[in-house]
Amino acid sequence: MPEFRSEGSALPSVAPVVARRPAPVRAWISAMGLQMTVVVLLQVMFALAVARQLGTLSTGRALLTLALFVPESIARRLLNDYDDYQRGVDVPETARRGGALALGLSMERVRAVGLVCFVTGIVALGWLLYTTNPWSLLVLPLSFGMLVYSGGPVPLGHRGLGELMDFVINGFYVVAVVIWVNVHQFTFEAVMAATAAGFLFTATMFHNDLRDSVEDLRAGKRTLAHALSPRASKMWYAVFVLAPYPCVALIAYAFDSLRFAAPLLTLPHAVWLVVGVTRSRLGGTMPSWMNLPRLLASFFALLALAAWV
Repeated sequence: MPEFRSEGSALPSVAPVVARRPAPVRAWISAMGLQMTVVVLLQVMFALAVARQLGTLSTGRALLTLALFVPESIARRLLNDYDDYQRGVDVPETARRGGALALGLSMERVRAVGLVCFVTGIVALGWLLYTTNPWSLLVLPLSFGMLVYSGGPVPLGHRGLGELMDFVINGFYVVAVVIWVNVHQFTFEAVMAATAAGFLFTATMFHNDLRDSVEDLRAGKRTLAHALSPRASKMWYAVFVLAPYPCVALIAYAFDSLRFAAPLLTLPHAVWLVVGVTRSRLGGTMPSWMNLPRLLASFFALLALAAWV
């Protein structure tokens, strides 16, 4: 901060305030988005809890499944940050707080680390799919959906397809694959579990797109938020947030166990969030996006805990 004082002033001088960046290690930890990594790990435990009701789990395969989603989740965050930087969605002056660009990291290194994490996860997932059934490898290309969300010549996330991709890949696909490679089954209960996760991740993406709609449009990124009126956006937001609850109710009914209805305990939080968004003006003044990861974490954790107790 520059010092302003007149000639002969008796005021003591004030040392300039210098903005300090976090230490490199702390910056990398922040950029990797470990909070969402925890959410993804809880999602995998949620899927494993359902799988356990369908067949016998191998401890080794279950642990490998859990482990592979750590680098996969980190890759999602880093590669998305890099692609947003490359396309001008994120610029140094307005970069998302906690993102790789705002933390001052080398974006080329961010891309390299993201690709290494992605390849590590893909190799582990490929082995699990192959050892379940070689034909299972046919679904592996879906894992590359994260690379075309904001990357490639025609990024799908910039064409209003981000919510659909989050439903299919980050939600439904992850749960479906976890159950399949561990118990080699995909039943009605598995479909409902995968669908619930799909809606939750869709809600997370949609909340983010509604908050960032002005900045995204300025950068040439068109999302579902730009295709809907404010009234329709609020209606679909409520659908995305509340739709997982009938899914877990059906799982509990199919398993004939109230334990699997445990995520219903988060319903008041979900309703509170929907009411807050529907009463707010869409955009940067909406309720915090952080409410969604908290909802996902508690939803997944409650079913996983209840199923294992």
